[in-house]
Amino acid sequence: MEHMREEIRIEAPIDHVWAFLCDPSRWHDWAPREETSDWSGPFDRVGTTYVSTMKMMGFETKFTNTVLEVEPLKLIHEHTDQGPMDNFYRLEREGGATRVIIESDYEMPGHIPGFIKNLMSKNWIERNVRNMLADFKALAEAPVPAHA
Repeated sequence: MEHMREEIRIEAPIDHVWAFLCDPSRWHDWAPREETSDWSGPFDRVGTTYVSTMKMMGFETKFTNTVLEVEPLKLIHEHTDQGPMDNFYRLEREGGATRVIIESDYEMPGHIPGFIKNLMSKNWIERNVRNMLADFKALAEAPVPAHA
């Protein structure tokens, strides 16, 4: 099983960053390779399930994810049996800013062709997560226009 850990500091209050993370309607903005559907509830509720779909080189993979653990403003732990994979989204208050840490323990699913598994090496996955976190940071820090 592989392990990946990436983190980033976001210049926004923890409650704002938490709300942004828990809003799946914005996920495609910072995770453009992934589409989600069939949500059974909100992301920040234990027991919520959803389907994530990704395409790479014409091959589509689908995963059913289940939220296993939630500590509001601190942690969301989700699991998928395909792979298997466990993702941990951790938030830590740093004054008026927020540190976001993403950790994942995973195995590449057996149904993915070998040449794609080779492309999706640990370095490729880590680079993509860093890019997603950079996009997440930019969007979470973007000023929200005031209502008139």
